[in-house]
Amino acid sequence: MKVGIVWCLVVLLGRSFVQAYHSQLVPIADPSNHSGMVTGLSEMINLLSPKTLVLLVLNETKIHKIDRLTVAIHSYNIPTCIFYDLEQYFEYIANNLKNSLDTTSLLLCHPADMLVDLVDRRLAHRLSLYIFYWGARRLPAGFDRALLREPLRVAVITNPKKKIFRIFYNQAKPNNLGELLSANWFDGSDMTFKRVPLLPTPTEVYKNFEGRVFTIPVIHKPPWHFLSYTNLNESCNDTDTEFDMANVTSFQVTGGRDHNLMQLIAARMNFTFRYIEPEEKIQGTAMGSGDNVSISGALGMLQRREVDLFLGDVAVTWERMQAVEFSFFTLADSAAFVTHAPRKLSEALALVRPFQVTVWPLVIFTIILSGPVLYLIIAMPFRLEDWMKGTLDKARRLQVRRGPPFYDMQYIREMGYGLVPRADIAGTPQHPSLNRCVWYTINVYLRQSATIPYNGHVARFFSILLWLCATYVLGDVYSAQLTSQLARPAREGPINTLGKLEELMESPGGGYQLLVERQSAFQVALANSTGILQRLYRITQRHPDNESYLVGSVEEGIQILLVNSKRAVFGGRETLYFNTKRYGAHRFQLSDNLYTRYSAVAVQFGSPFLDSLNEVIMRLFEAGIIGKITVAEYERMFGSKSGGQFADETVESTKSDDGVDATGKAKKSAESSEKLQPMNLRMLQGAFLALGFGHSVGAIILLVENQLKGIKSVYQRFLGVLTRTGRVVRKIWTAIRRSLRNLYEE
Repeated sequence: MKVGIVWCLVVLLGRSFVQAYHSQLVPIADPSNHSGMVTGLSEMINLLSPKTLVLLVLNETKIHKIDRLTVAIHSYNIPTCIFYDLEQYFEYIANNLKNSLDTTSLLLCHPADMLVDLVDRRLAHRLSLYIFYWGARRLPAGFDRALLREPLRVAVITNPKKKIFRIFYNQAKPNNLGELLSANWFDGSDMTFKRVPLLPTPTEVYKNFEGRVFTIPVIHKPPWHFLSYTNLNESCNDTDTEFDMANVTSFQVTGGRDHNLMQLIAARMNFTFRYIEPEEKIQGTAMGSGDNVSISGALGMLQRREVDLFLGDVAVTWERMQAVEFSFFTLADSAAFVTHAPRKLSEALALVRPFQVTVWPLVIFTIILSGPVLYLIIAMPFRLEDWMKGTLDKARRLQVRRGPPFYDMQYIREMGYGLVPRADIAGTPQHPSLNRCVWYTINVYLRQSATIPYNGHVARFFSILLWLCATYVLGDVYSAQLTSQLARPAREGPINTLGKLEELMESPGGGYQLLVERQSAFQVALANSTGILQRLYRITQRHPDNESYLVGSVEEGIQILLVNSKRAVFGGRETLYFNTKRYGAHRFQLSDNLYTRYSAVAVQFGSPFLDSLNEVIMRLFEAGIIGKITVAEYERMFGSKSGGQFADETVESTKSDDGVDATGKAKKSAESSEKLQPMNLRMLQGAFLALGFGHSVGAIILLVENQLKGIKSVYQRFLGVLTRTGRVVRKIWTAIRRSLRNLYEE
């Protein structure tokens, strides 16, 4: 009897245990509870007010009133669509994410059957909310918290009592622990909710991170982050040879503009952070295409969700946006390139440099044309007078021929015609020759003493104009330009456009090469752009080593440029400006702005706190705090003489595009700060070269003239000998002819 009673108790306890266990795994399909379930779900969906509701039904045995549920939801004017196929549902969610559409899904299935697929298919996003209806009294057991971490948004609805529903949410707290916490409940008896809205909004949850620790990758890239490395081998015992510590180093972030900005954001949002360094020590570049795109470096760690966010000089590109997301921009920068500073031109050509190439032809043409014009002004009246006299003489000769002979002879004697030759009638020229006029104008332009070749009023007026032109136009302008260029030696034209850089890279004598940071956004822009950037990329590929144009960092490229002036570094203008200031701004030439680029905070794809982060960054930007942090960092770096980490100790604040610094005071350019050099004989070497050239030409002409005179005298002597020889031969021949004639006559 006792054994039977005990056996009955064991059976009853086992049955109750089995029922309790099944109540956690399988929802109780109580037909009387169907009406409460439809009412509760419809009211919760109405309070949530989604733009579109997607229903996924995989096991219809759990729900027998789908039609009543859809009718109740439609009564609130909420569009719905129902899927019975899992692949079609996943495809629909993926298309909505590509189009940035908010999607709310009501899943009538076991949550553990869906979470793995949602994470593996990259469908976890802040725009997608997955609501699981679990009609049991408690949450299902065996949840993997790692699957419920950000950015997956999951809500689970349980039914602990009749007409009572509880809503559990994994993003009710900003700790990212993957816990399903109670966020709300609904009482179907009086149709009330514990709180409104149904679920806490992301901006409310992630407004305060409550001391959460973020993992952030960092790269040594001045001025954004400064890293100091420490070799751990120095602190180890030298006798310890169990493992090699030579390559083991630790780093510490000592400062930087983005480090200060991250500290400010962390204080505003109440979180802490720790830095880690990527193995590649690069930002990362996209590899692959389409949905299979992957990124290396720090952005690759962010894509694999190994870190939380990345703040640095991270340019926003289309390839990167396929793998990670970006916040509101923290820096509006421009792309540029830096070359060597314009070098001084040789002082040997200082005498001819005051006039540019476009001016010299006009000056030479004016000097050549002045002599013939002066000759025409002087000689034209005499030419016209001679022409008129010749015409009158011809007419008078015709009239004399028609008259009587006596009148003819008398008129000719009275008028003097026929008594002198025709050349004497025209008379000798009473004006200077063309040669004399040309040499006179040359003497005027060379500021030499000269006599006016003719005393006419027109000639004097023209000579005065020539003298004024030579003195006040050419002479004074030339002297002023020459003095200014000798005081500040002229420099070659700056390389500030991509067109000039392309010409120097194409020309055989140029030999310029473009350098760009390896696996950076600028390398991608250079390789994938069109137009002149594409042509520059093709020029870099002509080198036998296709990767010779890649450098580890912008700082390394600047160091190469210091050694080899035929290099140009392509990168962000702010980074280039800092490095040129660091190694001496007078040594470099920064180009014009090429195109605008934006840097922002990179976060995980679908990060739920992106809106809160954007709100903080936009407030900092609108208040001017981000700009103030940038200016303060530049002032700290360039204004501190005791820093010791810069090559030069130039005290100069950062300048904006209009040449005004943050304090509103105008700053002198780097060229104006350069000291003026006094004139010396080296600057006047052009005058001595011109003098030596003139003496050399004179000596050559004198030598040629002497040689010509010698040749002329020899030629004249030879002609004299030939003439005398000819006379002797003629006399002999005449004598012979006479002798022969006499003999013949006899």
